[in-house]
Amino acid sequence: MQSLADLRSIGTITTANGRFQLNIHPEYTPALLHLSDFSHALILWWADQAVTEQDRSTLQFPAPYAKANHEIGTFASRSPARPNPIGLSLVSLLNVDEQSGLITIPYIDAEPGTPLLDIKPYFPASDKVEQSNGPDWCKHWPQSYEASADFNWTAEFT
Repeated sequence: MQSLADLRSIGTITTANGRFQLNIHPEYTPALLHLSDFSHALILWWADQAVTEQDRSTLQFPAPYAKANHEIGTFASRSPARPNPIGLSLVSLLNVDEQSGLITIPYIDAEPGTPLLDIKPYFPASDKVEQSNGPDWCKHWPQSYEASADFNWTAEFT
């Protein structure tokens, strides 16, 4: 049986020519076979540059969002400060080079040098939710990945 000690990086996030790239370690490039058939993927990454050991014990935040005037729990946020600082990002796949292990994406909310944990193709049948609800303080947020690109996210955080 495998344990958490078996967790390993499959690559790193980098930037080049104004684009973000996912650099897959050579031993994992065979796993990229036919990923290019998909337009989007879910990226799991380790927020090693964004958290301290103290952050990993943070369970509540004092009003992190501009329109939320109350504390929220770690599991009700997307903050990297959490028991396991695992990030999850939906990305557009601009190019997948299976030979070099280089995936070009327009953006990801992670720092260059961040370790990649996994890549999963986006499946609308299991990943898209037609009707969802959230708190009032974020109801004005964009309702799609595409619309969020032009949204002023900086104004949303305290």
